Amino acid sequence: MATPVQVEYKDASHTLHIVFDDDTQCALPTVHLRGYCPCARCQGHSAGPPSWIPVTSWRMATVEDVTPVGNYAMCIVWADGHDTGIYTFARLHELARTQDEIPESERVPEGK
Repeated sequence: MATPVQVEYKDASHTLHIVFDDDTQCALPTVHLRGYCPCARCQGHSAGPPSWIPVTSWRMATVEDVTPVGNYAMCIVWADGHDTGIYTFARLHELARTQDEIPESERVPEGK
């Protein structure tokens, strides 16, 4: 499993830059990360594909902090106080490899 060795939030572009130990690098739009927040509050408790939660303000997509969760994930703390999503390294690595497939609508919030 690839593990992040560097994580940096870029406020100007609203992207989370991640470098993995296998040299994979990415700049993931925080709107996409927040819109597919993996927590039970956002996704519910059932299995299935993740649901899109509309991101209606930059505050929802602004990163305040990123903290490790064991050796398998990270928790992103958002500026609006939401902090229960646990983003696994495997999911982030998959997003890094497919970042060109993220739709434009999931890169920019509809409102500020």
